[in-house]
Amino acid sequence: MSSRLHETYQSEPLEAQPGRRYSLLVYLMLAVAFIIVTRPSIHGNDGVQNYAYLRSLAFDQDLDFSNEYEHYMSRQADWFDRKQIPRDPVTDLPINLYGVGSSLLWAPWVAIAHGSAWLLNKAGAEITLDGYSRPYQVAVGFGSCFYATLALALLFRFLRRLQGDQPAAWAILLIWLASPLFFYMYLHPSMSHANSFFLATMVMLLYLRNPTKWLAWGLLGLASGAMVITRFQDGVLLTALLVGELWFLFKTPTGRTRWLLQRLPLYLVWIIGFAIALIPQVLAWGYLQGSYFSGPRAYIHQGSFSFLAPAYAPQVLFGSNHGVFYWHPALLIAFAGLLTATGYLREKLMSLSAFAAQTWVVASWSIWWAGASFGHRMFISTLPFLAIGAVFTLGRPGRTGTVLRVLLLFLIFWNFGNIIQYGLGWIARQEGVPISELAYNNFIRLPAFVWQRIFGSPL
Repeated sequence: MSSRLHETYQSEPLEAQPGRRYSLLVYLMLAVAFIIVTRPSIHGNDGVQNYAYLRSLAFDQDLDFSNEYEHYMSRQADWFDRKQIPRDPVTDLPINLYGVGSSLLWAPWVAIAHGSAWLLNKAGAEITLDGYSRPYQVAVGFGSCFYATLALALLFRFLRRLQGDQPAAWAILLIWLASPLFFYMYLHPSMSHANSFFLATMVMLLYLRNPTKWLAWGLLGLASGAMVITRFQDGVLLTALLVGELWFLFKTPTGRTRWLLQRLPLYLVWIIGFAIALIPQVLAWGYLQGSYFSGPRAYIHQGSFSFLAPAYAPQVLFGSNHGVFYWHPALLIAFAGLLTATGYLREKLMSLSAFAAQTWVVASWSIWWAGASFGHRMFISTLPFLAIGAVFTLGRPGRTGTVLRVLLLFLIFWNFGNIIQYGLGWIARQEGVPISELAYNNFIRLPAFVWQRIFGSPL
């Protein structure tokens, strides 16, 4: 079955599929949202640390983030809880909790912004070329949004080959508009989540669509490494690749040793690509922490981990303090598809393993709620895998499919209402929020607020 699916991925002509209007609608929505909705900025503790690598290297030629942190601290000290960021015990340099991946992805965008601003200054403009001004914020914001938009478009192309245009379009709407992704794509793009979603999507698609090509495995290694140095914990998503390979192994009734020997060159190419992608991070650790292989110790030292007992799993999934399914119940529709749909067992097992691995890690962490997160942002990287379940659930024929799609439209409305509540500060950001409070704000307070903004008088 796997070989047949591989052939379908590769050879089915896109033009032969019906429902092209759904494709046009998806691409048009993505393009319009990219242009109109994106609110570029560099802000928040995470955003500043993600960008500090690029700004410090490009303008100071070092990785001493003292002046970067001081600049943003002077603007908004509460981003850092009004505390100075600690220094490394070995080098005495300010630590950076996060990886270099986002800075690498933003680098071409920032270079274009800097060059454009320089040319405009030559023509008489007065733009500050310091790495902090508006052109750099625009570059970071639109860079993140572009990568996530590209990932959604590529994911849609893949999903339509599984179930057709209409189910694929609904699946994209689910993971895009009824999840935390929308918020972190457009409204908080200096965090790493839009970039991590892009890289997780690339890892999944490169593996599923090209399981036997050397070049694809080299690119897969690069994408895997880039995913890890963008969000360290996303390394657990590579479990999906292991499950995919074990599936092939157990589906080979005879000659398993020979099959493994044939796969070894592909694994070697993957390892080389992975190692190349890690080089920038290893060099950064050497500079910042005094040892190339010191690892993400600053990140790990946030809270404590109990990997043998992921005790927080119920709260992570269903708790009112950013629980995955509590805040974004539409994801239950996607998850259900991974459990109930027939066929495509390898793809479903890979997706379930990725989601389970991420759940295990987050549920093992004492800070499992992810700070002031909108929803549970740590699961944004699992959305490409959940999309596989969504395309089967939302593609069901008859009344069941219709009910699910109508329900999804309601849950998209619910998600947007929650985004507005979060942005206006109506709800707590680091505590549990009762469902009754979310409902009251969405159906009573928000309509009254909109009415007053439009007509200038209470509803």
